[in-house]
Amino acid sequence: MLSVERSTLNVVLGRWLLPIAAGASIALALPPFNLSQMGWVSLVPLLFALEDCSRGEAFRRGYIAGLVFFGMTVWWIVHVSVPAMVGLIAFLSLYFGTAGVVLAMVNKCIAKTDGATDGDGSDSVLRNLGAALVGTACWVTIEWGRGWILWGGFPWNFLGVSQWQVTPLIQFADITGVYGVSALLCFVNYTFYFTIRRFVRQIRKREPVRRLSWEFYAGMGLVCLAFLHGVREIRASTGPASRSLRLGLVQADIPQTLKFDPGERQMILSRHRELTDALLASRPELIIWPETAIPWVIQNDRESVELVTNILARSKAYLLTGFFDNRNAQMYNSAILFTPDPAIAEMYRKMHLVPFGEYIPLRALWAPLLKKIGPKDYNVDDFFDMNMGYEYTVFEAKGFRFGTVVCYEDTVPELYRGFVQRDVDFMVNLTNDAWFKTSPESEMHLANAVFRAVENRRPLVRATNNGITCVVDEYGFIRARCAPFVQGSLSYELHRAVDHTQTFYTRRGNVFLEGCALISVLGIGLAAFRSNRLQSRA
Repeated sequence: MLSVERSTLNVVLGRWLLPIAAGASIALALPPFNLSQMGWVSLVPLLFALEDCSRGEAFRRGYIAGLVFFGMTVWWIVHVSVPAMVGLIAFLSLYFGTAGVVLAMVNKCIAKTDGATDGDGSDSVLRNLGAALVGTACWVTIEWGRGWILWGGFPWNFLGVSQWQVTPLIQFADITGVYGVSALLCFVNYTFYFTIRRFVRQIRKREPVRRLSWEFYAGMGLVCLAFLHGVREIRASTGPASRSLRLGLVQADIPQTLKFDPGERQMILSRHRELTDALLASRPELIIWPETAIPWVIQNDRESVELVTNILARSKAYLLTGFFDNRNAQMYNSAILFTPDPAIAEMYRKMHLVPFGEYIPLRALWAPLLKKIGPKDYNVDDFFDMNMGYEYTVFEAKGFRFGTVVCYEDTVPELYRGFVQRDVDFMVNLTNDAWFKTSPESEMHLANAVFRAVENRRPLVRATNNGITCVVDEYGFIRARCAPFVQGSLSYELHRAVDHTQTFYTRRGNVFLEGCALISVLGIGLAAFRSNRLQSRA
């Protein structure tokens, strides 16, 4: 009877409790909880759950972990559409299911977690480290796939993002990108897993617990190296140069329900004017409004042009704002920079569009379904697809060069570094997270964006509609910020760094990621070969 109960408990633990614990612990490491320590152990329950699994069962357990994780981290899409939230969570969880299959195969065939041991009855440190290396490479490669595959992917809340507030640790992202931080966490999770697994086996067999865990020491050694590198990078900062640029950022906090209401036009213009007037005492040289601060075609609206002209005349400053650009019946989500001479303006058109939000991919296929499950105000027939921009526009104000990314483009590493390669002094993000009301999405957005500043060693200035408006320096420290979900304005003096060298990541891109992909292919090939050989012997 006791053995039956124990068997039932093991089934429930492996099939449900451990995958749920894994998904929940990864989510707890991210905003709004920010328990970054959980990131170092969050995969351990999943690795235990994947022991002695068939491939189908491994996929199911990984998929459950994904459902819990994404259910806790993208639930805020419910503010736009319940079916969209359910569909996105179900789709993204496929990546966790895939990871479950791959990690189970790697562990079984390389580390022999099916119970096989060396001739002396012990498991092999070298095999364990090999499995940790291959498993980590596979995890990172799957994360990259999630951020790229299918209509631009969803590069959001990778495992490494959990360390966004542990600034010294993440400095090596200027070499590897955020993927390297994910790799470090995944590898350390593996070392904890092998250490705990060996300890439990020794307890069960009543062996003396005297063997050193070299896997654990290897993981801690890498963590120490990452911290030492980060501290050295931060201390080696040469300090600000003499040149500076006074910024004025506006956070208007316009509810999304009012933003595109023609009857609220006067309120929108008045609020931006009032918040901008509050900045003028600090004599800003560059005033920045958020994404679609003017949610219509500004060139065709006399009141908007008069407001901008008046602000430029009084402030003698540059003004950067988001707006809709309509050229030849083609609509773009754009940013425009007005100079003190309003007759001169430059424009950037967003290049990475949001599927189903800014355009409908495969319209003939999706339109009939969207008519049934889309939001109440989502009229597919009248939906005007945004067009994609193709030019990396670099603006210049008072001798400072800067690029501008719109909406969640600051979560796309490859696009972002394309601007920095064009020799900018800093980057600007214009965004509107009011779609998701007062949910944690705005803090998650900031957490992901912090890594772009570190990867490219360029400050990031974020002007948002409802939060979080802030300035992130080139090391990932938040130097100034507005409280979220309130009306406000922020003044900041941005210094130009003396060292303008482009980082390895900026220059070479995803070399680390390419290495992970290569290791994944070789490791999975080796695991598959061993699996087939074992089956042929059986």
